Amino acid sequence: MEKKLVINADDFGLAPDINRGVIKCFKEGAVTDMSLLAAGASFEHAAGLAREHNINALGVHLALTCSFKPVSPEKDVPTLLGTNSVFPKNYKTFLTKYFAGLVKGEEISREFANQIARIKKEGFKITHVDSHQHVHMVPGILKILMKLAKDENIEYVRFPFEKIGFLKKLSAPPIWARNILLSSMCRLSKKSLDLAGIKHNNYFIGHASSHRLKERELDLIIAGLKEGLTEFACHPGYLTGDIRKKHPSHRNSEEELKILCGENFLKKINKQSIKLAPY
Repeated sequence: MEKKLVINADDFGLAPDINRGVIKCFKEGAVTDMSLLAAGASFEHAAGLAREHNINALGVHLALTCSFKPVSPEKDVPTLLGTNSVFPKNYKTFLTKYFAGLVKGEEISREFANQIARIKKEGFKITHVDSHQHVHMVPGILKILMKLAKDENIEYVRFPFEKIGFLKKLSAPPIWARNILLSSMCRLSKKSLDLAGIKHNNYFIGHASSHRLKERELDLIIAGLKEGLTEFACHPGYLTGDIRKKHPSHRNSEEELKILCGENFLKKINKQSIKLAPY
């Protein structure tokens, strides 16, 4: 079995400077796929850039957190919204509300369907689906998504199960704690994906290093890549003043852009006999 690597850029549609960075990495670098954020403030800008560069197939980056505005009319998804009629500010707030039984499953289904529909309406074929902060891996939410994936003939769903090394656990306890939560949900959900016949990646990179990726760390990951399909989720973009102010979590985006567009990175991948591919 060959080593196959999908390098997927998340948050396409978040902001113009992120969109431009994603497109640069796709056209000139190592990015092989991207996930379009239907709830993003710069969705139309991203869709226009994709068409301009003859991109007709991409993934869907579903969102229920981070203060995005819903694609659905507010009156149709009231339990998904917090203050100012936007989604909760982070996954912790959302999950607290969700597990307290304050979020209606039919509203999640409606919003996900409308996010997918918005992207399809722009004429794009959908290759795969994932989500902002991996909320789709909550077992009850995954059940909703699997039905939608079947209905919409979406072949792949991201499986963000990532093993992190001992040194990473010691050096970054918050990342370790977050990884335990996500890994637990992945373990609970994998059987459901397999029984439903929905395809997914075998391995995943990008949760532990999200928004803090460094070239040396990535070199070690690439060198240890296993046979099968690995997805590496990244967040390239241009770190302008507007991004620093509105999206501080993307502080490492330009560093990622430089790594992914670097000639040395592509050489390292080729040296390891890794096949780069889209979903």
